[in-house]
Amino acid sequence: MTGNSELRINRATGDPSTPICLRHALAAFLNAVDIEEPLRDDIVAAVGEAIANAVEHAYPAKEGLVELHASIDGENTLLVDVFDRGAFIDRDVREGRGLGLRIVRAIARAVSIDTEGGTRIRMVFDAGSCE
Repeated sequence: MTGNSELRINRATGDPSTPICLRHALAAFLNAVDIEEPLRDDIVAAVGEAIANAVEHAYPAKEGLVELHASIDGENTLLVDVFDRGAFIDRDVREGRGLGLRIVRAIARAVSIDTEGGTRIRMVFDAGSCE
């Protein structure tokens, strides 16, 4: 592991470039800490789903902040939090919708959702090799 071991960034949900900017920042961070493809791509895909959910659903007026925090420890465990201060909505599954959290859970080792004071989705990934 090299490079900075922590990333903290926030963006306005009303800005259409927010999901792209946050995914690119995460990809750059993962590259800096030597997480290789295809694992890096899988992590960005999972976190991207959490970011998309925050941008799309957190704020009724579509204006607010989404925060991305990522850190890696010496044991190659990557923790990623996507946080907003909006309201969590537990929706019924609709055809063609509602796959985001299922994708996150399929890729991450562990996922927790805390809805106290907003919504925080914490994802834990094994950041070692995919061999």
